[in-house]
Amino acid sequence: MPGQVNYKEGQKFPFVITNKLTLPGTDEVNWILLGPDQKKYLLPEQFYLNYNLKTGQQITCTIDKINCSGKIFLEPDHPYYRVGERYDFLVLRITEQEDFLGKLQYIAWVQDLHGLEWPCPIDKPEGIEPGYSYLACRIDRIKKGELILSLPALTTRFMTLKKGKNYTFRIQDIKTFENAQFYILKDTIGNFHRLPVVDYVHYRFKPGQEIEATVIRYRPNGECLIEPLHPHYVIGETYAFAFITLERTVDLFGRLEAVITVQDICNQSVKVKPLQWQLEEEDYHPGEIRCQVLRFNKGKPVLNNVEKRTGKTKGKKKNQA
Repeated sequence: MPGQVNYKEGQKFPFVITNKLTLPGTDEVNWILLGPDQKKYLLPEQFYLNYNLKTGQQITCTIDKINCSGKIFLEPDHPYYRVGERYDFLVLRITEQEDFLGKLQYIAWVQDLHGLEWPCPIDKPEGIEPGYSYLACRIDRIKKGELILSLPALTTRFMTLKKGKNYTFRIQDIKTFENAQFYILKDTIGNFHRLPVVDYVHYRFKPGQEIEATVIRYRPNGECLIEPLHPHYVIGETYAFAFITLERTVDLFGRLEAVITVQDICNQSVKVKPLQWQLEEEDYHPGEIRCQVLRFNKGKPVLNNVEKRTGKTKGKKKNQA
């Protein structure tokens, strides 16, 4: 019997490449990986052509994401670069662009050892000669084989707010940037931040209003990503959410993937992983289920299903139009 492995985002595990598979009806080629739980996982080949992956090879992968249905997405270790380390990159060219406040930002495009180009925000172009100068860039993240680069001296200068902490922000204005509308926020220190209006329409924010928000992380250019506290829900508390549907699908390896969709108090649809006993119900359709709020993401609660089995969970199906 294969051992039970409790995967969590950010953890690393060894995987063995066993074969290749082209997804039916597409030309998308995937590597088939065998995990420590003896289950099979897919890794798209197109993002890792320079990794020299081969059948029979053992590689280390980070659990990059686990979605609401329990599907696991993997990010293999780069054959050379490591997250958190600094490396010298040749500068190819420098471009400029305006940020959401209309201020000029500079981007150095650098070349990695495979000849691929990646952007790295810089403070100013003086003293950098494209084609000759090197930048000691830090690898902040690797996503689908792409290097996310930064200059530690630049990002540290803007990191006046601590990640994971709550702060007060005042909504100054609403501006359009790159064909999208943003709330422009000002913190107590005087720095400006932005929030996509489309994600928080149901929060009914208005210019002049003060809100509480959590600092999530910093982008390579020093921009701070924040998540406002929900107007109704509190992290750690449990609430009843209206049940919408339970969807079941079977993946290419015959595994059941399932997800429950619920509706929150703001009429936002939220997905949550079903419990085993809910999957065993032949016609599971309660009026509501109880979920614990873990955090918030783009104006929606991220939920943990904590519904208890009572023997009265079955409900009539909704009438079909």
